[in-house]
Amino acid sequence: MNVLIIGVTGYIGRAVAAAARRAGHEVAGLRHPGGHPLPEGVRAVDGDLADPASLTAVAKGFDRVVHVGPPLGEETDLAGVDALTAAGVPVVYTTGAAVLGSEPSDEDSDPDPHPLIRWRAEAERRVLAAGGQVVRPGMVYGNGGGLVAGLLAPKAAERGAGVYIGEPGVRWPVVHAEDLAGLYVAVLDRTGPGIWHGMSETVRLDELAAVLGDGRTVSWPLEEARAEIGGIADLFVLDQQISATKTRNRLGWNPAHTSLLDWLRARS
Repeated sequence: MNVLIIGVTGYIGRAVAAAARRAGHEVAGLRHPGGHPLPEGVRAVDGDLADPASLTAVAKGFDRVVHVGPPLGEETDLAGVDALTAAGVPVVYTTGAAVLGSEPSDEDSDPDPHPLIRWRAEAERRVLAAGGQVVRPGMVYGNGGGLVAGLLAPKAAERGAGVYIGEPGVRWPVVHAEDLAGLYVAVLDRTGPGIWHGMSETVRLDELAAVLGDGRTVSWPLEEARAEIGGIADLFVLDQQISATKTRNRLGWNPAHTSLLDWLRARS
């Protein structure tokens, strides 16, 4: 297929582009003025995610549009969804685990979005109504990026102990970047609306902190964390138990990386 990836120069987008090319798809990437160079083998298509009205013309002619770009805010994100779906091309749209609450949930559970990203549930609804696909990744790690490498590991080095925000015991779903990229490739072959969970396991954040801190951990008070990293700190106290069983069974998705903690220990 001829696939347009929005966010192709980002952490997830680069992995998805490489996986899609390995699967034999032709890949183009949205490039806004002054943006980063595109990955090797990816054709540039000029456009700007911050200019939603332009996206309809950009998307026309492709077989699929994969949106792994960053959230820009309610008004811009929803206008962008409307513009992409207006092109008549099936959209694979990325949200995340935070659109679900703290109750045990799966692909069929109703969204219960955290206020920080409340509009993303509406974005999902619009994509599904247009016959598109929604991918909800957990916390992504590997390939040198993500919150583990970009926030938690440096914070552990700074404090001499692994940090977790708030109380111990909070659980998060996680996934390796390469496994997640494989999921997007599997989703490209789907037709009709669908929700898919990109989560290979659930990890306790205090146990993750212990590995990063060589057995030493410290709680990072929520107010202090908010002052340093902003509203994302609130997500670190959201305890989540989210199943990806339907995704695995229907897509035949079998992640190769099934233990973030073992993966980190092997690199220490």
